Amino acid sequence: MSSSLKLAVWDVDGTLVDSRASIFKALQDAAVEVGLEAPTYEDVRQIVGLSLLEAVRRMRPDLAPDHAAAYAAAYKQAFIRMHADPDFHEPLYPGAGDTLRRLKQEGWLIGMATGKSRRGIDRNTAVYGWDGVFDTSFCADDGPSKPHPHMLECNMLALGVDPHQTVMIGDTAHDIHMGRQAKVQTIGVSWGFHTTEELQAAGADLIVHDFAQLNAALDAFVPERVS
Repeated sequence: MSSSLKLAVWDVDGTLVDSRASIFKALQDAAVEVGLEAPTYEDVRQIVGLSLLEAVRRMRPDLAPDHAAAYAAAYKQAFIRMHADPDFHEPLYPGAGDTLRRLKQEGWLIGMATGKSRRGIDRNTAVYGWDGVFDTSFCADDGPSKPHPHMLECNMLALGVDPHQTVMIGDTAHDIHMGRQAKVQTIGVSWGFHTTEELQAAGADLIVHDFAQLNAALDAFVPERVS
């Protein structure tokens, strides 16, 4: 494997895309549809990044399997309805698009590890013009949910990159735990679903508070094999 390679693997929701309001509303609407008490934002923010059924089980461990599956299905439908609204918009965080384009131009490999479905990735790719930006992407449809390192390890394997050449960037403790298990550098971003304190507790190597700080951290990244 080439020693000159550098790979930035990105979470999506809460890291690149500000989906806080839409995910919260879809989970609230879905709960009402299946006869459950609507979750609070505190409930929701803790489970974003996990695959959908795992997120529902984590948020509502009291539910029978069939009821949890119905809630997950209702969430998917609520999200589809939301996206069908011509006025619907989930903005990129300021600086996200510019950072992805700059890294691409400078020769970084760019991967994705997200709890979204493949359909969700395709939708984001179309909306934000990500065709040709991401070299690879792995999601909830491809294997175990975060914090299992599967998605991150698949990114590295697909691109021929070692852990010491890789940075995982995400907004939740699930991202940080995944990165640590995969033995890569981890950067937590404080503008998403989890707090700085939660990212610190998860063991993030660095926490940044805007894309200017994140760009500086990526510029300073030098792949060094750990002995």
